[in-house]
Amino acid sequence: MTDAEFEAAVEQIRSGDKQGLRAVYDAYGDRMYRFFLSRVHHHQDAQDLTSEYFLKLWECLPGYRKGTGHRSWLTVIARNMATDHLRRASREMPDDEIESSPALTQSESAEDTVISEMSMTALLERLTLDEQEIVRLHIAAQLTFREIAAVLGRPLGTVAWKYRNAIGKLQKAVKEGSPV
Repeated sequence: MTDAEFEAAVEQIRSGDKQGLRAVYDAYGDRMYRFFLSRVHHHQDAQDLTSEYFLKLWECLPGYRKGTGHRSWLTVIARNMATDHLRRASREMPDDEIESSPALTQSESAEDTVISEMSMTALLERLTLDEQEIVRLHIAAQLTFREIAAVLGRPLGTVAWKYRNAIGKLQKAVKEGSPV
């Protein structure tokens, strides 16, 4: 969705037309779900957060300012929601009760999905928290480095450098064999 299309959808929402929100959902629903799943590692929580996200957008979108880069703005909201969810979850559940059930695709078995998710989690744990966030924003949320820099409030060169370093670390871990 281009900035112009997003801004047209915002105008529809401001006038009370739900079709504007439908257009935003169609463009970003899957992307936001993948982003939430990459953060919370639980299929049901990611679905719930995605639903809550679009309800929150219905409330927040009238305050969106044109020309501010909608993808970064959308990602900041999602990032804050995921962080709040993880904080609440850590206060509500003991560590041994936190479970992970990744989403299944039609082409993967449950076992393959669990192994793949465990491997990816183990690989990402080799990175600093900063690098993990940049990789997730680039891969799961499909943001450009410029958008990630805006979301994180960091220089563009730093974001690109950290991403390249992170990918290098992950490639090295994969070549070594076991990510764990």
